[in-house]
Amino acid sequence: MRLLIFIWVLLALSGAGAAWYAMRPDRRLAAWLGIALAAALLAAFAATFILFGSHVDKSFVAVAGYFFNWGMAAGGAAVCVGAIIGLALALAYKG
Repeated sequence: MRLLIFIWVLLALSGAGAAWYAMRPDRRLAAWLGIALAAALLAAFAATFILFGSHVDKSFVAVAGYFFNWGMAAGGAAVCVGAIIGLALALAYKG
């Protein structure tokens, strides 16, 4: 379990570092758009747990939600959190 936590934190830190490195001061609007997109993905991830957590039918939406949940739990959420942190720090300190 510690290895999985370490990998998740490593993904978050690498996402933050990549977002910091990629952020250019003349592209502030693109950075805000990236933050909004990552926040929307995290909100969709949370909503799928609430909406499809106890739903067990085999519809296309349930199967897509299942794969989305495990993909985000495995690494997508870490990258989104890292991108939000990296872009927010870059907006605050690069400029």
